[in-house]
Amino acid sequence: MKLTIKILKGEEYSVEATQDSTIQQIKEEIEKKSSIPVEHQKLLLVGKALADEKTVASYGNIADGTKLTLVVKKPDPLRDVIYRHFKRYLQEEQSQRLTARFMDDFEQKLNQLSLDDLEKIATEMLAKKGQNVTSADNA
Repeated sequence: MKLTIKILKGEEYSVEATQDSTIQQIKEEIEKKSSIPVEHQKLLLVGKALADEKTVASYGNIADGTKLTLVVKKPDPLRDVIYRHFKRYLQEEQSQRLTARFMDDFEQKLNQLSLDDLEKIATEMLAKKGQNVTSADNA
């Protein structure tokens, strides 16, 4: 079946899916066509968010020609992610202090890296991402 993906304030894409396709698999197809990373995608059907692990069939009302809305989520800044993690286990003041200390330490270590170090890290990350795409294609 063919599904239409409408990006809020943006383009439309068509993706092929079956009743057994998961929402995660549909998002991976969208990433191939739009270059929007899966982790930044939120798919909606009539305003309701679709869960990655569920299949098309589990929703019952997705058929050939169905239009899904794609909301692109901005990634959280590192500081916010670290703070939320600390906040789960610590008091407000402790969380703020540890977040500030973590970010200072992170920035100091990042500033110590050479351009060669950064290039090596980037190359390894891109190679790893390529392996994940390849292994997903083989599955």
